[in-house]
Amino acid sequence: MGWVRIAGLVVIVGLLAGYYALRSHKATTGAPEQAGTATHLLLVETDSFDSSAATITVYQRGSGSDTWVQYAGPLPATVGRNGLGWGHTFRDLAGPGEPIKVEGDKRAPAGVFSLGRPFGLSPDGLAHYMQLEKDMHLCVDDVGSEHYSRIVPAVAVKPETSVERMWEIELYKRGIVVDYPTDRAAKSGSCIFLHVWKNPETATVGCVATSEDTVARLQKWVSEAPNGAWIAIVPRAARGRLGQNLPE
Repeated sequence: MGWVRIAGLVVIVGLLAGYYALRSHKATTGAPEQAGTATHLLLVETDSFDSSAATITVYQRGSGSDTWVQYAGPLPATVGRNGLGWGHTFRDLAGPGEPIKVEGDKRAPAGVFSLGRPFGLSPDGLAHYMQLEKDMHLCVDDVGSEHYSRIVPAVAVKPETSVERMWEIELYKRGIVVDYPTDRAAKSGSCIFLHVWKNPETATVGCVATSEDTVARLQKWVSEAPNGAWIAIVPRAARGRLGQNLPE
């Protein structure tokens, strides 16, 4: 693998301060054009929309006008147990019979998205690293909540809200936020991450997963990307629909 550098009131006030800091997780709109100046890219490919087996290939280039150079991979990965579905902002690319990502469908979103903060269960010195803490890091997967698909502290949501308590999820021992531009009204999916897999044969419920060693290297690689990093998730046969900014 060719890696190179890959009292109560006080508590509530503190939690709210953390909440507003974490709202930076709110996703940006994904579109192929936005990746035009990217210099770091993860290409996640499957054989079909219904396949959960995937590969990750890592690419870099000096500037947005340069040719992509393969940096590492292909590396084994898994996606949703039901495969992929076009992400909300890429739904117009769907061909006849191709699925659109919706909440609870056990599909990972297809499209091009920016990568956000690295995170994990243990301390780490990476830039912008988010250590998951009890009652501070809940990802909301409840379409009835105004915080849908955001990482917030427990104080920000009602007790009955459906959430992922991220600090309790062993597979989140290492991960990277995918800035998936969801749509609450369309129920288009939430809490998309790249994280550690259970094993190579076990698919996810809608994320991308790979080995812990690979995630650790990718966390470092993403944290060192000067202009941020992007992830493209797509079946191989549909890659051409994502535009000219991806590797040939």
